[in-house]
Amino acid sequence: MIKISCPYDWICGQEFTTDELSSHDRDFVISAAAKNMKLIFIDCPVCNVTFSYNPSSNKSIASGMINPDQHAKKEPVRKTLKAFNTLLKKDKVEIPPDYLAYLLSEQFTKKLEVFKAQDSFELFSYDELREVVNIDGKDYVNARQLKGFVLSLSELSLENEFIPETGINSAYGKDNCFFTLDELSHSIVIGQAGTDLLFIDSRDKDSLFVFHPDGGDTEATNLSLKDLFS
Repeated sequence: MIKISCPYDWICGQEFTTDELSSHDRDFVISAAAKNMKLIFIDCPVCNVTFSYNPSSNKSIASGMINPDQHAKKEPVRKTLKAFNTLLKKDKVEIPPDYLAYLLSEQFTKKLEVFKAQDSFELFSYDELREVVNIDGKDYVNARQLKGFVLSLSELSLENEFIPETGINSAYGKDNCFFTLDELSHSIVIGQAGTDLLFIDSRDKDSLFVFHPDGGDTEATNLSLKDLFS
């Protein structure tokens, strides 16, 4: 007795005999085998999904459904090194040389615990810093995400009591977490945990802060760049 396997092993993959097929498919398989046909379509009696079947070789082939695990992964879009450096120069910002050297060294470690008992942050590699992301309909590289969020914050200036004369948002940050929008915009993002962004304070180019996009808040950490590679 012929045994046939369902080719959709990610949802079924069961083996069955021709006797378990519908009467139509059973007769079709027998007739096709007698005629030495190479391709027919039958339904799996277990999952009821149609698949291609070669009666001559007893080979089942998935036809109309794609294995989600086999989807081609899209390569991330990245700025070239030249375009990335030009962008940083245009924005008048830079990745601190000591941190750049660490990024390119064998000592670089992806995971960083910023707050105890919370998920670790994933630090961006140098390539990942150049990856393009979309923020409110506009493209930015990972390193310059805060520039995009600041643009959105500035567009909400009236609601957030923005003071045009000083460039300071009075509802934005408190005490040592206080940033002007310009200061925030000039800060380099170096990592991420969920939607939260880890960035280097543009003022001293050493202290690390977290930006929470969902509320537009900044949060101080006890870390500095020196803690990463000292």
